[in-house]
Amino acid sequence: MQSSPKRRGPTPSSNSSYAERAEQYAKAVVKGKILEVRQACQRHLDDLKRSRKASCRWTFDEARANRFCRFAEALPHIKDDFRGNASRGELIHLEPWKIFIGCVIFGWVDKRHGFRRFTEAYVEVARKNGKTTFAATVALYCLAADREFGAEVYAGASSKDQAGEVFRAAKAMVEASEEFRQAYGIWVNAASIVIQGKGASFKVLKGKPADGPSPHCTIADEYHEYKTDALLDWARTGMQARRQPLLFEITTAGSNTASPCYNKHLEAQDVLAGRRVNDRLFCIIFTVDKGVDWTSKKALLMANPNYGVSVR
Repeated sequence: MQSSPKRRGPTPSSNSSYAERAEQYAKAVVKGKILEVRQACQRHLDDLKRSRKASCRWTFDEARANRFCRFAEALPHIKDDFRGNASRGELIHLEPWKIFIGCVIFGWVDKRHGFRRFTEAYVEVARKNGKTTFAATVALYCLAADREFGAEVYAGASSKDQAGEVFRAAKAMVEASEEFRQAYGIWVNAASIVIQGKGASFKVLKGKPADGPSPHCTIADEYHEYKTDALLDWARTGMQARRQPLLFEITTAGSNTASPCYNKHLEAQDVLAGRRVNDRLFCIIFTVDKGVDWTSKKALLMANPNYGVSVR
C-alpha cells in the first residue's frame, strides 16, 4: 500500500468527532491557516452562534453530521490514482474539506421537526479533486442510510456518459463491498441500484426526464456544461413531496457566462458574501482570490483542496 501523502488542514486529535473536525477546519480557514473558502466556513461558524438563539429555526446535529462521514469512510475506494491500489480493499478517507462539506450539508436540521436544512448544495471545485467519488458517497447515503423510505436517487448531467460517471462510481463501490450489500439489502443491476425492502432505487437520468418521479436526491454532475435548467427544474418540482430532499450540484468552473450554472455561481457568491439570504442553499467555491498570481503554488492550493492527495 502506498504511504498516505501529507494532508492539508488542521490535525485533530484521534478522539475528535467529524463534526469537531469540520469546525476545526472552518476556524483554520477563516484564520488564514488554509487558503480557500473563508466565506463558506465563516457562514458555518456564524450559524453555530446564531443557532443558540431561540428565534433561530436551525440547529446543528453533530450525530447526523458524524453519521454521514462514518458511512462514507466505510465505503471502499475504487479509484487507483487516489489511494494506491484500490484492489487491496482500501476504504475512503475523507479529507478535511470533504468532512466540512458533508457535516454542514447533513448536520444542519430544523429545530422543530428535525428535517434537513439544506435542500440544495452547490460545490465548485477544480478537476481531479475527487468530486465524482464524493458525489457517489452522497448518492449512496441518500439511497441507503438517510432514513427515507422509497428514496429515489438520480444522477444527471449534460450527457448520458457524464451522468453515468457518478452512477458507475457508486456501482463499483457497492459491488466491491459484500458487507455493504448485505447490511442494506442492496441489489445491483446494469442500470440501477435497488433496495427492494425499502422501495429505493438509484438510476441514471437519460434524456428529458418524464413527469412522475419523486426524487429524494438528484446529483447534477458538471453543472457548468448544462445548456438549460430543465433537469434541475424537474428535480425541484418532483422533490416537493419529500421531507428532506437534496439537489446536489457539483461542478468544475466553466467559461459560459450565459449558462444556468453561471447564474447559480453568482447566487452562491451573493449568499456567501451576505448580499442575499438563502438558508436552504449550501454553497462553497474553491477558487483563486483576486490579485493572486494564477501561476503560483498559492493559487494551486486555493483552487485544489486535494492538492498533495489526488492532485499532484
